Amino acid sequence: MAALLASLALVAAASAAGPQPRGSGPGDSGASGATPTSDPTATASVIGGHNATIAQYPSLAFIEGVAATSGYACTGTVVAPRVVLTAGHCVEDIESSSITEPTKIAVATGVSNLQKIARNQISAVTQVLAYPGFDPSRLQGDAGLLILAEPVAAPPIALATTAEASLYEAGDALTIAGWGIDNRTTGHAPNQLQAATVPIEEASRCKQGTRRFYPFYDPTHQLCTLDAAHFKITSCHGDSGGPAIATRTDGTMVEVGVTSLGDGTCNPASPAVFTRVDQIQPWVQSWIDAVEAGGPTPQIVVPKSHIPRLTRERAEELSAVALEEQLGSRFAHGQEQRIRCSRQSMAQFKCAVTWFQSADDYFGTTTVFYAIRHNVVLADVHFTVHWVNDQCYFHSGHRASCVVQTKKF
Repeated sequence: MAALLASLALVAAASAAGPQPRGSGPGDSGASGATPTSDPTATASVIGGHNATIAQYPSLAFIEGVAATSGYACTGTVVAPRVVLTAGHCVEDIESSSITEPTKIAVATGVSNLQKIARNQISAVTQVLAYPGFDPSRLQGDAGLLILAEPVAAPPIALATTAEASLYEAGDALTIAGWGIDNRTTGHAPNQLQAATVPIEEASRCKQGTRRFYPFYDPTHQLCTLDAAHFKITSCHGDSGGPAIATRTDGTMVEVGVTSLGDGTCNPASPAVFTRVDQIQPWVQSWIDAVEAGGPTPQIVVPKSHIPRLTRERAEELSAVALEEQLGSRFAHGQEQRIRCSRQSMAQFKCAVTWFQSADDYFGTTTVFYAIRHNVVLADVHFTVHWVNDQCYFHSGHRASCVVQTKKF
């Protein structure tokens, strides 16, 4: 993903050599050639969305070169002429606790189609900042800022403040927008900006809905959306840092969320998680004041990361959730369910599982672990389960002829 950075290099060379003729040439396109993967990861583009224009969402910014997201681009919003808001995991590598070098990032503003980016719409970055309250291990406070070399013409979007709790009511409609994957089966990422409207989900349902892939949901720092009516709209890989936009009573757009993460398969039946903007707004404003008005420079903190310690109780819970998701009523309606876990490492357990349901006996193992996947700490479960007819195996006297079935995940 070097199209924007290549264009910046050309601009710098042209500037050094004197005025150059205008026209098309290498680096004019911002389209990405990145190949998505199926691993759980941070997310943020729009599945189930529609084509949108920059006139509709003039503060949107396309961010290229964010090495921490393993080939995916990110999205951001212009919050001041030289300040762009995005996700913390877009600017910090969680495994190494290192901030991305400014020279490796470029930002495009004032454009909705990535194949039509003019060189004067591309900005260099001079400083990269992670929110001091960003917890990389739990992906809470997932926000970062890019300070641009020159001011841009894109109008800044308003940010929700702590006085605007009414913007976070369950059921309220939010607009999400971005350039990432719009087809989770093919991994297709469109060049045209996509947008969609989706409702805020109730906090307890967010926690319940994310427990399988993200065990750290905290409604004081995060919000989630879920297209519960149709299960067609969600965020996906390639647009982390993009906005969740509400509308104030006076009709102005206000950013209430920063796209953070979601189910690794971008399943619209799973909630998408956003950082609450009202919680990070004072920090963002302090940097706007410093950059745009010469105010005091806020303290710079590089958040430290680690894989959290997995508890036995959590491993047992995740095993049960995964088995119910994959085996349905065969596990959910099972009798004498037993899950016995033994620690393998600080972040991994191996568990023996047994139960019976109807005429069959079930037995097998699960491996439960936390891991960093594409710059996000997520929970994962692998299992192997066998089942056999109880009467045949234990009472027929012909055990060798009994069919043992197996399912792996």
